[in-house]
Amino acid sequence: MPDPPHVPSSHPPPPPSEDEPSPLSLRLQSSDDSVPPPPRSREERALLAQKRVGTSIKGWRLTSLLGTGPASAAYEAIRGVKDAKERAVLKLMVGNIAQHERARSIFLRSCYAANRFNHARVLPIMEDGADPDGAPFVVRPWVEAESLRVLAERGDLDERQALRIGEQVLDALEMAHAHGILHGAITPENVLVTTRGSIRLCDFATPPGLTATRAPEDDVLADRRLGPFTPPERCGDPPQPASEQGDVYSLAACLYFAMSKTVPRGDAETREELATRAPKPLRESAPAASEDFAKIVDHALAIDPLRRYESAYAMLGDVRRVMARRKPKLADALAPVPSLSMADLSQMMPSSSRRVPSSASGRDALPRSSGPKSIGTQRARRRRETRGNFLLVFAIAMLVGIATFVVVREKMDEAKHQRDSAPGASSSAGAPAGAQ
Repeated sequence: MPDPPHVPSSHPPPPPSEDEPSPLSLRLQSSDDSVPPPPRSREERALLAQKRVGTSIKGWRLTSLLGTGPASAAYEAIRGVKDAKERAVLKLMVGNIAQHERARSIFLRSCYAANRFNHARVLPIMEDGADPDGAPFVVRPWVEAESLRVLAERGDLDERQALRIGEQVLDALEMAHAHGILHGAITPENVLVTTRGSIRLCDFATPPGLTATRAPEDDVLADRRLGPFTPPERCGDPPQPASEQGDVYSLAACLYFAMSKTVPRGDAETREELATRAPKPLRESAPAASEDFAKIVDHALAIDPLRRYESAYAMLGDVRRVMARRKPKLADALAPVPSLSMADLSQMMPSSSRRVPSSASGRDALPRSSGPKSIGTQRARRRRETRGNFLLVFAIAMLVGIATFVVVREKMDEAKHQRDSAPGASSSAGAPAGAQ
């Protein structure tokens, strides 16, 4: 049967609503290979961002500028009126980089990395969109907090507070890394501290999957994020991909700044200086820092990533040890895997199977029963022990049952004897049924 002819509708379809969420994070995955435009200066970006204050984007009114980054600006945004007013932070791409398709895609996918897992100290993205010029933006919840930079420059942090902040950030990074998510750009600006000392981590900068399995040059925003908190391997030519050790370095640089109000590599600004200059030891910049705290920070700031903590979990363990007034372990990725000595193995063996080393040279020797035969002997012994335990339990149960039976039988005989010896029991028992 042929299809019915198409009859055009007399009413045109309604235009899409302005408030309808736009799936930009799915559409802006372009394979554009064009070279990104050169970055504008910080002053030009700040001026462009300031001009947007007072305007509205998709219902959000930009009331004030919170800060300007290498590719975006953060605004305090309000939607609604009076009691229904909603307050949030709107992060908008600014400058000529907002016209680069791959840069827009990386920006959105990086921001949404925070939504790939759930953690109370990580701020998720609530929605996204684009302004009339096509510049993408994301919206995250508002938090009554101050950045780590503000607190450090004001001198409100001591070592105990810095350890507590580091512990909370590492706890969030541990979960993120377990889900394959890297932050990629931890700075004092995106570590927010509430009045109660609780932190919130925001502004993830590495798209999921853009790690060692992909070419580092795919991240067209990486060059714009170079700075004093960027790990050295990300500043090289060519830059290395983002890694867990890179997040560890950036957090350690933030803790360094919190204690000394300076950055580890001093006035290094060029790519070569950032990639090769060794960090200054913390106690030279902050003499009040304790030795154990300085050891943690200096260990995490090693130029070679393999000489740092191998994970956020490893650094978190040392931070908690220092908080408990214990010594840090300072393990790195090149440390040998702990193994048992021959003496430890001998202690683990049953006493009946231990053997004294026959060598007179003083070297430890393996027990003769440490081979497969010893394993079979141990299994047989465990089976015999299991059978013996079962028989013991069975015998106890039998004894309890017999004792119970004897007690019940004695009680029944005693009751019967009392009935038989009661007055009138004989006459009643011998009388005919009809006479009773």
